[in-house]
Order: sequence, then C-alpha cells, then structure tokens
Amino acid sequence: MEKIPEEVIDWLLEEENPSIRYRTMLELQDLPSTKIEVKEAKEAVMKYSIVQNILEKIHPEGYWEVKKPNGRVIGAGVEYADWSTTHYVLSYLAELGLTKDNSLVNKAANRYLSLQEPDGDFWNHFSCLYGINIRTFVKLGFQEDPRLLKTIELLKSMIREDQGYLCDMHEGKRKTRLVKSCYRGSVKTLFALSELPQLWGESYAKRLINYFLSRNVLYKTKKPTEFVTKETGKIIFPFSYRAGLLETLYALAKMGYGEDLRVQNAWTILQNHRISNGRFILDWTPGRTTNRYFYPGKIQMENKWVTFYAYLCLKYKNVSKK
Repeated sequence: MEKIPEEVIDWLLEEENPSIRYRTMLELQDLPSTKIEVKEAKEAVMKYSIVQNILEKIHPEGYWEVKKPNGRVIGAGVEYADWSTTHYVLSYLAELGLTKDNSLVNKAANRYLSLQEPDGDFWNHFSCLYGINIRTFVKLGFQEDPRLLKTIELLKSMIREDQGYLCDMHEGKRKTRLVKSCYRGSVKTLFALSELPQLWGESYAKRLINYFLSRNVLYKTKKPTEFVTKETGKIIFPFSYRAGLLETLYALAKMGYGEDLRVQNAWTILQNHRISNGRFILDWTPGRTTNRYFYPGKIQMENKWVTFYAYLCLKYKNVSKK
C-alpha cells in the first residue's frame, strides 16, 4: 500500500469539509466508527452546509424537483435527465456520508425504491441508472432490502454476450450485427459490483471484469490507443452517467486487479494528475446551474474529493483477487 503523505492526510482532515474528514478517518485511516473523533466527525457532517442545503430543498413527499429550461418540472419520478434529480441527489448524500439513519434520507430512498419496476429496473433498463442506484443504496444501508436485491438480480441477468451492459434504447437497433455494449453503463455496473464483495467470484462479475481488462481498461478494442469515450481518461466528480478514470480504477483495484499489467496505463494516467504536494487535480465537473447541490470545486485545481478517491484507489491497488 502506498503511504499517504502526512501533509495530505492533514489537509483531508481539515474541519471545513466534514464529509471528507469523516470518510478519511473511516476509509483511509481505518479508524473504528466507535472512536470519539470519528463520532464527532459524523455529527459534523449533518451540520455541513452542503448537506443542510440538500435536505432543506427536499419536497415534503420525499424527492427533489428540477425545473428544466422549457419550464417542465421533473424529479417526482425516476427521470434520468439532470445532475440534480432524485437519484443523483441520493447518490450525493451517500458520498457525503449519510445513510438511511437520517429520517429524510430514509423517506426519499424508500419513496424512490417504491417506483421500481417489477423486474427491479427503474427506467428502460438503463444499466448506468441501475448501476448508480445499486451503489447508492448499498452505501445508504439498503443492502438487504428486497427491492435492492431484486435490482441486483437484474444486473446479474442483463450481462450481454460481449461481457458488457446496454439499455433498451440501444438494444437491437441494428438488424445485421450486434450492438456493442455501452462502456458508460458497464462502468456503472462494475462500480456497483465493487461494493458487493460476495458477488466477485460469480461468472458474470468475472466476465464484466474481463470486458475492461481486455481493453486495458480505457481503450477501444480495435483501436487500443484511443479512449473509449472522450472522458474515459479524465478525473470526474461527482460520479454521474459519465465514465471517468476514478470509478474504473477504484472498482478494479478493490476487486483485486490493481496490479494486473493491463491496468498499469490507467495508473500512470492517475499519477499524472498528482501535483508536487501530493494532491490530485479535478478534470471536470458539471457547472453550478446543472448540479445545484454538490459542486466539488473548480476544474484543473487540486481537489479534496479527487485526492481522497485517488488515495483510496491506491490503497486498494495491492489487494489480492478473491
């Protein structure tokens, strides 16, 4: 495991960002949740201005509304069209360190889960959406909820013959050849599986891992020097439908493939984002008008969230395969 510079740890532990402080204690320092300073950090999260703003904006029925430029108001359903609709806001709250122990989070999460389709889907079998949702609800504490388990079963069944994932919008649109799996959707399902270690040994999980290893994580299979998407080699936060570098590295490293030779170029790209003081640079984030609730900082600047996740990836790099 790579040693985190003390000055970086001190920076991440600053009180101005209690969520980073709390998660650094738990996930980078491996402090027990019963330790007094960890408990104090967790309490401080609830007073964090970002958290308070999100919870203050919740609709009384338990969702977050967004008014689109055309005047249409969305949010009450499972709309997957904005960085500020309910599924994203719940994912932000999970990142910030909240769980279903908070009554408002519990209300919103249960309401959203109640919108689930009979097969566990949420909207048109968007793998990016149910992948994001699985990770969100695991982090919020719903890992044993029958509704989430149903969505996990859906994930198991939806892997395709090319070892990735797609959605109804694109499935079968070509009559003479197979539509390739969606890299972004496959990243989200991989990211979700990284939080479910009991599933890592199953065949579909290994097939999905191979989907990434066979392309050296980030590249087109037939053009091995070209990124799959324009954002693939970029550091993006918060996590959304885009497929940034941190998600794939975090998942593969945590699942035991951090030292696989096919991942090494991705590590090099990550290290190229580290500056002399040991901190890491943010490449892209949606603007404040698009992401109304969780703006992490300016692009091309050192960033605490990015630095936290970069060192979390590096922490898992030497984990052995299960």
